[in-house]
Amino acid sequence: MFNHRIINHLNIYYLGLILVAVSLPLSKFALSVSIFILLGNWILEGEFRRKINILKNRGSVLIISSIVFIHIIWLFNTSDIQSGLHDIQIKSSLLALPLIIGTSRGLDKKQISMILLFFIAAVTVASLIIAFIFFGFTGVAVDSIKDASVFISHIRFSLMVNVAIFILALFVFDNSYFNPSGIAKIIFIITLFWLIIFLGLFQTLTGIVIFTVIGYFMIMRSVFLIKNLIIRYLLFVLLIGIVPASLVLIYGEVVKYYDVEEVIPGSLALYTSNNNIYHHDLIRKEIENGKYVWIYVCEDEIREEWNKRSELNYSGYDLKGQEIKYTLVRFLTSKGLRKDSAAIWKLSDNDVHNIEKGIANYIYSDKFSAKALIYRIIWEFDRYRKGLNPSGHSLTQRIEYWKTGLELIRKNFWLGVGTGDLQMAFDKQYEDDNSVLEPDWRLRAHNQFLSFFIAFGVFGFLYCTFALFAPVVLEKKYYDLFFMIFFIIGVLSFLNEDTLETHVGATFFAFFYALLLFGLKNQSAVGKGVRQANIK
Repeated sequence: MFNHRIINHLNIYYLGLILVAVSLPLSKFALSVSIFILLGNWILEGEFRRKINILKNRGSVLIISSIVFIHIIWLFNTSDIQSGLHDIQIKSSLLALPLIIGTSRGLDKKQISMILLFFIAAVTVASLIIAFIFFGFTGVAVDSIKDASVFISHIRFSLMVNVAIFILALFVFDNSYFNPSGIAKIIFIITLFWLIIFLGLFQTLTGIVIFTVIGYFMIMRSVFLIKNLIIRYLLFVLLIGIVPASLVLIYGEVVKYYDVEEVIPGSLALYTSNNNIYHHDLIRKEIENGKYVWIYVCEDEIREEWNKRSELNYSGYDLKGQEIKYTLVRFLTSKGLRKDSAAIWKLSDNDVHNIEKGIANYIYSDKFSAKALIYRIIWEFDRYRKGLNPSGHSLTQRIEYWKTGLELIRKNFWLGVGTGDLQMAFDKQYEDDNSVLEPDWRLRAHNQFLSFFIAFGVFGFLYCTFALFAPVVLEKKYYDLFFMIFFIIGVLSFLNEDTLETHVGATFFAFFYALLLFGLKNQSAVGKGVRQANIK
């Protein structure tokens, strides 16, 4: 029998977890407060003999928490102690949350389901606010969804949207955790559809790729559970066929992109209709929609006429901070227009507004277009292939990050650069390489596994990787669909992001990892000693 004191601490613990779940997508400050509440309650609860006994029988808690100790140990190899301590502070949730959740009395499935539902509700509220801002209901013009993501990083938020989507899907179609009523199920389905639509609107490539990969395999898993063999095999063939069909469609867009007009230098017109001279730069090979950007350019005419049509000066910047003259030239080219006075007046008022907002190709004006996303990716790689600066372009600048990171690994293979010295090491390597990246875009690895390797060398990297995966095996959670969905989302994000290098990212990963791995009471994977320790 639990006494009232234990029950009070259990209630505070449960409410603290809910507060963490709600704070993750909405408030960094509230997130820090909620962790302090959990930690303070854990200390005041006492019962350290019971908790130590759990740790003795449940080494997986210490294994995941030991990632923080690796950071502490590698301070020996650090020249910037202050940055190293700051890095440890960011990662502290990887120590605190597994320790608190792993040694606290377990929750039942209904309680964990409620925590997940509070998280889903918070993500939904945040998504509605972001959409509200994005569509201009606040009176402030926002073109980029990144700028509308006012609570946390748009990439971190896209990870949370994915977790919310797939947990909701399991609540609707799998009753192992939670069995909603008919009305609740309808609300869940509506919310599920909204979050999927929002993810498409959000246009964050990391989030879309993760959704596509996990969604594909979730549907594939559902097909294998169909009892009717004919239907099962028909759907299986259809799903298998989606992959090559998608590749063919993407290849078609690539072919279309490189279907460039033939330019014969001697046949290019020399004068505009106003008898001003066209400039034709045949060396620069940038293209937009199959047209060369830097031919048929009469800058004097477009400067004069643009300044008549827009309050943003031709020599100034668009709302994305780009030189507006380059945005204008690209946009005109994308519409198949020459860069002269006549072309400026062929633009609609909506075209002018789009150029002012920094939209450089009319294809991008459709915020919901998959074609626009594919085109932007092709365009980025085409520029990079032609030797143009990738600064500010999400995908191709990552190639520069990874190249720089691999060079740092080569130079610091055994011991790494130390905790806290990542940015310093990258800055120096960028200078040594005479990197084409502009200073504002000279960032770190954007790959969590690379970050581990660069900071801690080969042995530290291997241990951190072991510490992430070993508890999953020890707790036999590879059978738990709820945990595995989150875990795969987290690991996939590690390939494209430094997920654990920010407070929100580290807390997001540590919270769901610990809650879904250690939070449920009477787990079959947990040894008898742990169950006994939990009830003493």
